[in-house]
Amino acid sequence: MADVTLTEITKSFGKVDVIHGVSITIADGEFVALVGPSGCGKSTMLRMIAGLEDPTTGEIAIGGQIVNDHLPKDRNIAMVFQSYALYPHMTVRENMSFALELEKRPKEDIAKAVAEASAILGLDDYLDRRPKALSGGQRQRVAMGRAIVRNPEVFLFDEPLSNLDAKLRTSMRKEVKLLHQRLKTTSIYVTHDQTEAMTMADRIVVMNHGKIEQIGTPLELYNTPDNLFVAGFIGAPQMNLLNGQVTLESGMKHLRLSSGKISLPDGLPVENGQSVVLGIRPEHLHAKAEGYMSVVLEVVEPMGSETHLTCRLGDEEIRLIDSAESTVKPGQTIHLGFDPAKMHVFDASSGVKQV
Repeated sequence: MADVTLTEITKSFGKVDVIHGVSITIADGEFVALVGPSGCGKSTMLRMIAGLEDPTTGEIAIGGQIVNDHLPKDRNIAMVFQSYALYPHMTVRENMSFALELEKRPKEDIAKAVAEASAILGLDDYLDRRPKALSGGQRQRVAMGRAIVRNPEVFLFDEPLSNLDAKLRTSMRKEVKLLHQRLKTTSIYVTHDQTEAMTMADRIVVMNHGKIEQIGTPLELYNTPDNLFVAGFIGAPQMNLLNGQVTLESGMKHLRLSSGKISLPDGLPVENGQSVVLGIRPEHLHAKAEGYMSVVLEVVEPMGSETHLTCRLGDEEIRLIDSAESTVKPGQTIHLGFDPAKMHVFDASSGVKQV
């Protein structure tokens, strides 16, 4: 195993700059997810670590050794792709052993490595089948097995679950996490699905337009987002973001929204007249007899264990999570309240969090 360090990495394709001075240190044995919308540069970052792309500037080190000039085969990494990339004419056993055969490993070592990986992934009954005879989940396990047998210092995952259905993705998330807990190999996992990142990673790197917006544990990103992008990207349903303006009344700061006003905490670094955005998560809102906001209920979505409500406040949409026994109906006016300690305030122009 090894740590991975990226120092001031940039990447340009012609005149187009896609990665802008990214620096990350991933500790030995850590599971880190690179997450962000399509086109944010996360897969390009993974490909540069793998050696499939060269950084324009900056250094990539694996285990303390700079590997910019190393070929992919010399970096002691293993990559699991979205498309599985299995050889259709080979059996599961042959797919898993092929890389070791190319390295001319002893046959008994290859057989042992395949047997161990097969036992970990539950593939013993499928070793003599070809990929076309396997389900999507089984094919993905074969792809992971092919990586495991190489005993790499670093695992690289490029959206490996995106081709699977929702139920199978949930199951495979658990399998990937169990695999990491068992092998404790440094792992870098690229996904656009923030739920995958939240449930699997030790730390998450949130990327946007080729830059890092924030790095932290899942709970750090969820509870203390640094800016509007992270606040809106992390969490499902996503955080409610409402436009408002700071007003000063009788020496007290308030946030005036399109429906009512909210007292702001003392010491909040905002100025009178400043345009800000109020962030409040759906689970921190609750319907009550009186509240900060009066809203019209538009959609009721029973989820079994809870009920998701979508409301309208002027031109803005608000979502909240109510109890499973909720009896509210579309078209009804309800009042929303929340604990001020749970709110987030962001500067409207810069997007930077104020509290």
